[in-house]
Amino acid sequence: MEVRVPGASLRAENEAEWQITRLAKAHVIEMYPRKQVALDRDREMPPRWRVHTTDHRPAESTTEPASRRERWVQPWRQAVTKWLERLGRYDTGEIVSGTEADARALARLGREPGEEPRTNVDVRPLDGRGGSRTAPRRADDLERRLTRIFVGVVATATATVLAGGSEGAAFWLWAGCAAAAFCGVVTLGGRLEQSGGETAGRILAGCVALFATATALGWAPPDPSLGDGGMTKRQALLGPLFLFVGIGIILLVRRWTGNGPIVWVGPAVLAAAVPVLAVLGKILHWAYRDELGLDADGVEASGLWEAASALKLLTLLSVLLLVPATWAIVRHYHFVRPGGRTAALAFALAALVLTLEAGLLGLQSPKHAADELKRAAVNGHKPPSYFGIEPEWMCLQPTVPRAELNTKGGILRPERPYIVFGEGQGGVVAWNAAAGDPMTIPADQVRTVPVGEKEGKTDCLKVR
Repeated sequence: MEVRVPGASLRAENEAEWQITRLAKAHVIEMYPRKQVALDRDREMPPRWRVHTTDHRPAESTTEPASRRERWVQPWRQAVTKWLERLGRYDTGEIVSGTEADARALARLGREPGEEPRTNVDVRPLDGRGGSRTAPRRADDLERRLTRIFVGVVATATATVLAGGSEGAAFWLWAGCAAAAFCGVVTLGGRLEQSGGETAGRILAGCVALFATATALGWAPPDPSLGDGGMTKRQALLGPLFLFVGIGIILLVRRWTGNGPIVWVGPAVLAAAVPVLAVLGKILHWAYRDELGLDADGVEASGLWEAASALKLLTLLSVLLLVPATWAIVRHYHFVRPGGRTAALAFALAALVLTLEAGLLGLQSPKHAADELKRAAVNGHKPPSYFGIEPEWMCLQPTVPRAELNTKGGILRPERPYIVFGEGQGGVVAWNAAAGDPMTIPADQVRTVPVGEKEGKTDCLKVR
């Protein structure tokens, strides 16, 4: 039987065997795959040609030019005619493919059955491969080789950046990896064509690898937006990681589109995304208020800032995309059996570990912001904002006698400024640096006055 296998042709025999076994189990048929043979369905890529008319060509003279002027005009007229043909001035709108002789024969065939062959048409190269001395490879084979060269170029640039930031044995290790990757790129470049073009392919692949490496190291013409220092080690490692995740997600969508799950997975994801985003937009604000012991009253952010915090958290949670991306790539190359329990358990454990790691990274953001605010309160510096929560230094001047102040969380000292978060139903919410806790004062018992340029070192008794 013939089994259509999605994914790479490499190890496609495994996928065919798994599909037949799954079919036999599903229909309770005693059937065993004994021999699997991959069918080569790759396509040739013959050169393509444009058809154009030849009525415009000057008639060939059988006699020698009689004058010097004719001897000069005739070559120029032929050259202009040839350039006009190459620019498509006389195209008929037809395209043929094959060798030059086959393309010319196809172009001169009549358009209707029984029509006389046309003698007033010719062909010109369309894709630059007409008259080439090289024999091109087939489509899928060429795509695989170009993919390997691309991976080699990325590996060369990454290993070179890592070698530049390392010392000792680590330097020689990464330098060896960079040299091996570069040699692999040059070797693959010489094998892009079926025959011929080895030297040109090696030179082209080597130049691409050297340009990518020089750009990664910052040796290319500087870009003011990127700086002059090149890539850091972290950027060099994150680049291939993002590339890996992007390729994996593309393969996942392609597999789902071909098998049908995208019909129900897409709407399900969109339906679940709305409430999930609504919750994610509040998580960082909840954690920030919890670090400072604040209530939601008076310390709120707008919906736009909640959306921004949700995007921040989603960026941290994007590490979870490693799981589906890895699954898509290993399924594309038929490393794991579909529905296998061992693979499912391994991916579930990996997802759990990555979720915990992403959660810890997400909780570090509000904790860091809260610590920065506490240090600013002690040192009198400008307090940092956090996704729409913008505390600022204020002088709190009582409007009632100090004995009648109904403060919660500390004793108000009007001579010194406080970091104020806002005003809610409970009153004005300020940070009490002496106690290390928030403090609330009824709004009708205190008046807020902005401080000057001294921020937290302002003498509030002189502020009016």
